[in-house]
Amino acid sequence: MKTGLVSVTFRSLGRADVVRLAAKAGLSEIEWGGDIHVPHGKIDAARDAARLTSEAGLSAYSYGSYYRLPAKENKEEFGSVTETALALGCSSVRIWAGSAGARDTDVMTRAGMNETLVKNADAAAARGLSLSFEYHGGTLTDSAESALWLLGDCGRENVRLHWQPNQYEDIDYNVRALRRVAAHVDTVHVFAWEGDRRLPLAEHEDAWRRYFDTLREFGTPRAALLEFLPEETEDALLRDAEVLNGWLAL
Repeated sequence: MKTGLVSVTFRSLGRADVVRLAAKAGLSEIEWGGDIHVPHGKIDAARDAARLTSEAGLSAYSYGSYYRLPAKENKEEFGSVTETALALGCSSVRIWAGSAGARDTDVMTRAGMNETLVKNADAAAARGLSLSFEYHGGTLTDSAESALWLLGDCGRENVRLHWQPNQYEDIDYNVRALRRVAAHVDTVHVFAWEGDRRLPLAEHEDAWRRYFDTLREFGTPRAALLEFLPEETEDALLRDAEVLNGWLAL
């Protein structure tokens, strides 16, 4: 399993500094965020990020687009996302399953989102891209059941999950949820939160060892990406990257 950095972990830094820190931390991948570092449609920014990443010997792993799946297709918006991802040179685009949780999304809206997803997935596949939904609260992937419904109704092999634990639930809850969706997990976002409190990654070693063991039962994901440190500093990244690399080396 490769290890990497989600660029939004350092929103205050420029692209060159993000690359420098990722390389110094012994990480090999970067997920470039679409909110600050590589906005949708900013092809020059994407090409610059791709160049910096390659020159440092790293890979642009995925495009963290922040594209939210709508109930009605918008070809122009999604086309801008895929063009940016291609300029980055990555093969995966992280997207969000709408703007409301499963309980707050009615049947008609779900149907429209699924129709849009099928079109998006087919358009992405034609460009050699896969789509990964962030497993996240406030979206249709806020639970294992809803995430499985979304993936099952879509029925496209290039649609996967970016999994992360729910920081408001305990380890057992997250292991049970992960076991249900693990076969669909492409990538893992790694952090140590308890509610809104951010901790050094080492303090959640027991949890993450259980998560990684669970994932390996179903096939190893492509990458584990560090996201959101206790503080946005080089020292915090170097510390947590050493911990993550150590876990996955065993």
